Amino acid sequence: MSILVFGATGALGRLLLSELRKRGLAPAGITAAGRNKQVLDALAADDYRTVHVDLDDVDQIHAAVAGHDQVVLISGKDPHRLQQHLAVIDAAAAGGVQHFYYTSGVRADDPSFALGADHKATEDAIKQSGLRHTVLRNGWYIENYIQAMQGAAQTGVLTAAVGDGRVAPAGRRDFAEALAAVVTTDGHDDTTYSLTGDTDYTYADLADAMTKVLDKPVRYQPVSTEQYRAILTGAGLDEGTAGFLAALDGNMGAGIMAYAGDDLTRLIGHPTMSLVEGLSQ
Repeated sequence: MSILVFGATGALGRLLLSELRKRGLAPAGITAAGRNKQVLDALAADDYRTVHVDLDDVDQIHAAVAGHDQVVLISGKDPHRLQQHLAVIDAAAAGGVQHFYYTSGVRADDPSFALGADHKATEDAIKQSGLRHTVLRNGWYIENYIQAMQGAAQTGVLTAAVGDGRVAPAGRRDFAEALAAVVTTDGHDDTTYSLTGDTDYTYADLADAMTKVLDKPVRYQPVSTEQYRAILTGAGLDEGTAGFLAALDGNMGAGIMAYAGDDLTRLIGHPTMSLVEGLSQ
């Protein structure tokens, strides 16, 4: 088995490589593809095969895919990531890849979720390609709150526009374990999994977890979407970014990142990471 991992130099990608190794896959059978040369050099020193790939370069993508049985595409963050994803799918289909894995986003098919559109379009393209595939719709990472906690350490306040909305985040390591599980076991053909943490939390719960980790009081301060946008622009963010983040909080308040089932726990075989554990990393 020869596996190519696009996005291997990112945080989730590096964890995936480690989990694949724990499951007995030899690093010589895994090719790490990415743009960060420093990380690629470090992975090569750990005996992984590596390839520097710019996902805007179709020729590089096709060359990287050649000779691999399985391809993992960890979704990107570039504004034009959909075009990049489509290029990888085309290369995999043309290259005769036997199985394609994609990390999507939970509730990607909800039209109200701005972050979901690229994921849904990528999922549709995978299905239309005829590739045998597995889609993992990842939920929110606990690690996404670490920066907010650093701010709360100074102010004692966690400010957000999610109201009483609930989220069910899990640790990035949990998602990496799930991806490694489906890559290394059978029974996942043409299947979509919705992956969230075991527990729905309010932002008051999140503030309580920050209190425990920081050993100092943190309280949740709910604000309106308009107020949050003003806070962000006041902190120096441009209008577009502030509007996007405020809208994302609105999605969170509506339950986009709430509990979506037990797929994650079933795949990894143990409870998902707690808020306190995740924030303590």
